[in-house]
Amino acid sequence: MSILIFAIYRVGTLQSVDISKRQLQEITDYVAQNFYDMIQTAVNFSSPNTIIIKELNIPISVGGNGYTISLSNASGSLKVMAWVDTEPLIAAQSLLPVNGTSIKIRINVNEGSDLGGAIVRAPLHSGSSIPVAFVQIDGEKVVIGLGTKKV
Repeated sequence: MSILIFAIYRVGTLQSVDISKRQLQEITDYVAQNFYDMIQTAVNFSSPNTIIIKELNIPISVGGNGYTISLSNASGSLKVMAWVDTEPLIAAQSLLPVNGTSIKIRINVNEGSDLGGAIVRAPLHSGSSIPVAFVQIDGEKVVIGLGTKKV
């Protein structure tokens, strides 16, 4: 009997992990797509020294747990990464389909910086007031980041 209970518990746990990974993947895909759209808009239609801020419609928790979203730029590959705070191995990532070296994209990690309409959060923790993504044209560079809406 105890083996059956353990087996049922184990299957339930594995399903929960799989569901959480799928939710994180949906979140990273959503954030990456928003950044892609914002970068294209900024590069093609914005003037220098412009900032675009977009509210992100993301869940407060994944599988009942808090999670963290972060950006990475390794070797010109821009990534959105997310992981469950209590279980960092439950994670997902999505590539931004832009070349971070040809457009000169960098990530703003100046935690707490005030951008006018947003405060930089690097990384961004779920449950933050109103999560946002931002793209800033700074001369020849494009600066991207995560934050919370300034209220």
